[in-house]
Amino acid sequence: MDFSLPVYHNLAPAYAALVLTFAFYLHFSGTLSKPVCSLPLPPGPKTSWFGGVSLPKVTPWHVYAEWREIYGDIIYVRTFGNPIIILNSSKAVYDLLDKRSSIYSSRPVRTMVQELMGWSWMFSSMPYGAFWRKHRALFQKHFHSRTSNQYQPIQEKEAHVLLRNLHKSPDALAHHIRRSAAAVVMNISYGHHVVQEGDVYVKLADDAMTGLAKAGIFGTYLVDYIPLLKYIPAWMPGATFKQQAREWRKSTQAMINRPFEEVQQRIANGTARPCFATTELEKWAKTGQNPEQATIIKNVAAISYAAGADTTVSAIQSFVLAMMLYPDVQRRAQQEIDAVTGSQRLPRFSDRSSLPFVDCVVWESLRWNPVTPLGLIHTVTTDDVYEGYRIPKGTTVLPNVWYILHDEGTYPDPMAFSPERFQNQEKNKKAGINDLPLAAFGFGRRMCPGRYLAIDMIWITVASVLSAYTIEKPVDKDGRVIEPDTEYTSGLLSRPKPYQCLIQPRSSAALALVCQTEEESL
Repeated sequence: MDFSLPVYHNLAPAYAALVLTFAFYLHFSGTLSKPVCSLPLPPGPKTSWFGGVSLPKVTPWHVYAEWREIYGDIIYVRTFGNPIIILNSSKAVYDLLDKRSSIYSSRPVRTMVQELMGWSWMFSSMPYGAFWRKHRALFQKHFHSRTSNQYQPIQEKEAHVLLRNLHKSPDALAHHIRRSAAAVVMNISYGHHVVQEGDVYVKLADDAMTGLAKAGIFGTYLVDYIPLLKYIPAWMPGATFKQQAREWRKSTQAMINRPFEEVQQRIANGTARPCFATTELEKWAKTGQNPEQATIIKNVAAISYAAGADTTVSAIQSFVLAMMLYPDVQRRAQQEIDAVTGSQRLPRFSDRSSLPFVDCVVWESLRWNPVTPLGLIHTVTTDDVYEGYRIPKGTTVLPNVWYILHDEGTYPDPMAFSPERFQNQEKNKKAGINDLPLAAFGFGRRMCPGRYLAIDMIWITVASVLSAYTIEKPVDKDGRVIEPDTEYTSGLLSRPKPYQCLIQPRSSAALALVCQTEEESL
């Protein structure tokens, strides 16, 4: 049997007694430690004393949205002794994760991801505390809204590389988008210039992120519920999760260590390139060489790729998919760009204030199918009471970002890709609708600090691609239109499943502008 599935009756008989005993312990210890408060727990699916409710594994955000119709905005689930609440409204999220961020900003320990797969260095998943604050402070120092614009020349350059690659091999769209996003963050973090094909560091990071995407949703593996299972030897039947974690751990460690070691070597031999890691390591060498600070520098350099690249990749893939499905939106954005550039040049960041509809396209690409539909989990560090319900200390909190960004009360016609919904924010605010989808970047004190860099990269990519190319549905050999697959993957990081599309230069003049960027880059 395989312990990857959180379903009690699938356990191998040899381990059933262990799990049953542990479940008894959790159940009765939880009962004895209940707060004096007699208020009820939030409503939710019926929980049995021996295990609980198995969390859904396929698009759980859709399932939780359906549960909302039965149980309301706050849903309580108890699974193998783990209390969990699901927040299905922006009000509940704001009230708890924002207004009460002092007690809702920590993260629960994820045994599979953090301990077995080796992602404990990722400060976005660290418990709230001094060590986390040191990481965040260093990250914000380099990627705050006031400093992120220094990276715009790199982003413009890589957007132009993307345009050239789309001309040479438009069928490799997904690869080109991934390469472009990776090139920006690898340059910024490590001073590494990503090669066109087969870049070793991009491959390392992709392998590591693949494992995180598969294991990242809480409850995917039974060991998340019952940490004692981490002590089961990998060779025993049912322990394939440990074998998988061991392989993913190799990729995780390689992703964080190898590019950092290359920077250290370049500093030692005098060939270091300007970048985040070089700047901070040189400063570290002059200020006492505190081992903890070196660890923080290495961790922050790696999180720039882990958090940044996938956000931009998924959003840009959603943008391309939407342009096939909503050609009127594409034409409108192109008309706006042409009015500013006169079709004589490609868009620049300096044009942004003159391209408000392109801004709207970016925001809608983030809202339409959010990259992290369940956000990142929080945990409450003390007993709390909300809306007449008690929330016990240690409860895991899952914000249903997908539903929040598809709530009809906030986003009319939520399934449609409709950038114009964001056009008049003053009017929207008065009506209480169409907030900017900042929920895509998290909440409270754990809101993604790299959002400014990510939004800039998405914006220059969207503006550049629309300026140079037309995106259409492909046709088969008989001239019949091929409808794109609109399904999304179901992991922690959700993105469109592979689809076909037709990308063609808008005109010979547009193609000339694309080719001209290669000469300008020399």
